[in-house]
Amino acid sequence: MEYRYNKDFYNKFKKFVLLFMKLLYRVEVNGIENIPEDTNYVLAGNHLNIFDSWLLIALTNKNIRFMVDKKLYKTKLGKWFFQTLGTFDIDPNEKDTKKNAKVVKKAVELLKNEEIVAIFPEGKTHAINVHIPFNGGVPAISKLGNTVLVPFGIEGTYKPFTKLKINIGTPINFKELKLDKEDENFYLEKMVRELEPYDGKITYLETIVKEVINEIGEKELEEEMNPLYFNNKEEEISYLEEKKKNLKLTKKIRSN
Repeated sequence: MEYRYNKDFYNKFKKFVLLFMKLLYRVEVNGIENIPEDTNYVLAGNHLNIFDSWLLIALTNKNIRFMVDKKLYKTKLGKWFFQTLGTFDIDPNEKDTKKNAKVVKKAVELLKNEEIVAIFPEGKTHAINVHIPFNGGVPAISKLGNTVLVPFGIEGTYKPFTKLKINIGTPINFKELKLDKEDENFYLEKMVRELEPYDGKITYLETIVKEVINEIGEKELEEEMNPLYFNNKEEEISYLEEKKKNLKLTKKIRSN
């Protein structure tokens, strides 16, 4: 059973969120003027905690439609709650391109209906000092929806009565940038990493895909996490730039 998005329910929940955030946290916001007032947009940034969405709800005047992990729909209550709030789900582990295309289509439809869409490209939450490479496709959603993308970076533990920091970047118009698909994804991640307030030692969890031979001699793909270590965000961004160059070089060699 599917549940309909209810704006009144969202607005009542938002009042609770505003009170909750005000009582429990000291929120420091930089770049609030970068949030467009006269148009819709895509919000995209790092993902430390499920309460990241509450922080975004508290910062914006308009309702936000969040792309969420399908595991939040596991129970009947969870499905009712999140669908009534207007979220739409995605399976971060889905390999079927057709199923993923349906999620992209849903996000684009919302944008074309003048909705605001929020996406966490890392796909799951993590500690402040751990970074997960961005999943691709978010810049394409903003382009297909004919709107801009607003990047943000969050820092905080979400322990009660602590400070939360969020930097909001200048809106990005990927249609005007006219970058290659791979460059778009690297560009977005780079912008978000630069906005993240945290600048200590970083563990970057790169996913390595290997081709292995199984017991019956057939080839299959196997994924594993390869942790990389950086002393600060500058080293991480340099790595992203180098990775982008290597990807473009590999692509050029394969095309020849």
